[in-house]
Amino acid sequence: MPQTQVQQQKLTQEQIQLQTAMQVLASKLVELPLDGLRERVEAELAENPYLEASNSDSGDDYIQDEGGGTSVSDYDARKDYSTEDDIPDYLLHQHSGTETESMDSADTQSFYDQMMEQVAGCDLSERERHILEYLIGNLGDDGLLAKPLFQIADELSIYHYLDTTPEEVERVLHTLWRFDPPGVGARNLQECLIIQCKRKGYRSVPGHTPLLLKVLERNWEEISHNRWDLIQQKYKLSEQEVRLLRQEIRRLNPRPGSSMGEKASSSETHITPDVIVGIDQEGGIELTLNDGDMPTLSVSEDAMKMIDVDYVRDYVSRGKLFIGAIMQRRQTIMHTMQAIIKLQRKYLLTGDETLLRPMRLEDIARITEQDLSTVSRVCNSKYVETPYGTYPLRWFFTTQARNIENEDVSVKKIHQALKEIIEQEDKSAPLKDDELALMLQQQGFDVARRTVAKYREHLGIPTSRMRKE
Repeated sequence: MPQTQVQQQKLTQEQIQLQTAMQVLASKLVELPLDGLRERVEAELAENPYLEASNSDSGDDYIQDEGGGTSVSDYDARKDYSTEDDIPDYLLHQHSGTETESMDSADTQSFYDQMMEQVAGCDLSERERHILEYLIGNLGDDGLLAKPLFQIADELSIYHYLDTTPEEVERVLHTLWRFDPPGVGARNLQECLIIQCKRKGYRSVPGHTPLLLKVLERNWEEISHNRWDLIQQKYKLSEQEVRLLRQEIRRLNPRPGSSMGEKASSSETHITPDVIVGIDQEGGIELTLNDGDMPTLSVSEDAMKMIDVDYVRDYVSRGKLFIGAIMQRRQTIMHTMQAIIKLQRKYLLTGDETLLRPMRLEDIARITEQDLSTVSRVCNSKYVETPYGTYPLRWFFTTQARNIENEDVSVKKIHQALKEIIEQEDKSAPLKDDELALMLQQQGFDVARRTVAKYREHLGIPTSRMRKE
């Protein structure tokens, strides 16, 4: 075979390998929100002496992050490679030493990271682990789970293609209840205190439920309304016994997530939008990728002069690969957002949620001609700033329902109609779910009483009995 042909084949193979490596790295970078990408860039600059940064011209669009974050030293760049054989030698040498952990390292961990550390110690199937991690991602700063389980199940099905049920999600949720701090993952305050009560070992007599646990489980309404006189009468307690019960309840933590420390939760409370959507003077839609204070990267000219030196060539290759992956990340996010704007243009121009169209990840993948997994990565952790508020990208993905004419309508449109009916109801005689279903049917929505109950719970609207004034 001629030498020229051999060289061409070798060059083609190297190009394919480079392109594959860039795609792998880009797929990992595209999952990162803006703050995470900035940390990753800082880590790369610290590890590659021939990668240089200059100030970006797009800093005006950046919202400064005042919260905590992962420092450069916390990021292990070896995670960007699929196998150990792909890791450059200098990274292996850099991380080969023994590292000692200090007390400060725990303080800088996010609440999410501390939960995920405990996941590693659980004996779970891949399916159960996926559900558990999603539950953890939906915990509030207080450590409680505000979303109803049917919504968690729906989101896992829509966004993660994991067909599950609220019953299966609840079984996995019980695993989370064994995590520290006690009470994390509870769905309400009562459940939070009951979990802590059981974890603290109040079952002192085998076969008997202690009084505190019994009162929490059976007399929550009296506790929440401070009717200790009724509890005292029911259980024939003395004043001192009532006082001890109240004292024990006060020792329980109503916000277990806050026990992880202010630093742990501060990074969870700040949101930096990754893309910004606005309305221009002519009434059109503007789309801007928020680069924040992200620097512009380039490979050092000095390195290019020493490209024949093996270790310099490795750094140069990695630098080019990283720069290319960032550019590919930008293109992927922009293409995805352009497709979302195409489908949700009416909402973005008006802010009227009832104009949101039913939209699935498959729809965006079809328009952008991207892999479904790529679209999922983009939408899983990104936020978009609009004239009407800042939302996670997945907020724009709405399930579809049917109206009486058998036409597709967005579930959010039904949500809005349900809220308006409840806002206008007679508060002295609130509407029951079957009555709400009938009124929605009269407006043209094909919904049953059970569906109305799910939508009401999703909106955080209590039952008719609790709404009565």
